[in-house]
Amino acid sequence: LRFLSDDTVRRVQSEIGTPCYVYDLRTLREQAKLALAFPNAYGLTVRYAMKAAPNAAILRIFDALGVHIDASSGYEVRRALAAGIQPHKISLSSQELPDDFAELIDMGVHINACSLSALARIGDARPGAKIGVRFNPGVGSGGTKSTNVGGPSASFGIWHELMPDVKALIAQHSLEIVKVHTHIGSGSDADVWQRVAGLSLDLTRQLPTATALNLGGGYKVGR
Repeated sequence: LRFLSDDTVRRVQSEIGTPCYVYDLRTLREQAKLALAFPNAYGLTVRYAMKAAPNAAILRIFDALGVHIDASSGYEVRRALAAGIQPHKISLSSQELPDDFAELIDMGVHINACSLSALARIGDARPGAKIGVRFNPGVGSGGTKSTNVGGPSASFGIWHELMPDVKALIAQHSLEIVKVHTHIGSGSDADVWQRVAGLSLDLTRQLPTATALNLGGGYKVGR
C-alpha cells in the first residue's frame, strides 16, 4: 500500500466498513497541480477524464483547483453537473450523442461532434451553435491495442480526409467551430504523440473560427 498503513486500514474498516474505496487526497492534488503547471505558450485548460473515477468528491477536489472535466457520455455530464460542476467547465466527446444534447448545449456544456452524423444532428437542432469537432488524424498510438483509438482501424472521430464534408455541414447549418479535438490513445508513444500534435494543428488551421486545440490521451504513467 502506498499511502495506507495497517492501522489506517483497520480504522477505515471499523469506522466506515468494507468494501469501500479510499483515495489519497495529497496525490490527487499533487497530480492536478503538476498538470496545471504544464508549460504552454498560448494558454492551457487541463481536463480530468472523469471516466477514470467519477466520484463526486474527486470531481469537486479537481474543480476547486481549477481543473475542468472531460466527459465521454451524457451520463457522465449529468453526474458532473450533480456534483456541482458548472456547465461551461464540462466538455463532452462521445461517439453517440445523448438524447438531451441540445439541452446540454443550451446550458453551456462544450460538445465535440465525433462523427458527420453527429455534426448534422447538432446543426439541425441548434443551427449557429458554437461546438468542437473531433478528428481521427490518421495515426494512433496506445499502450495496448485496446487503448489505441486513432488510425485506420479506429472508429473514433471524423476521418481527417473528410474535412470537405465537415466544412459543408458547417456552412449548411451556420455552425461555429471553436475547438478541434484529437485523441490517439492512452499510453501513447511520445514521438507519435508529438507528430499527431502537429497534424492536429494542421487540421485546426483549416477551420479559421477554431481558437482551441484539445489533445486527448497522453503518455504512460510511471508506476
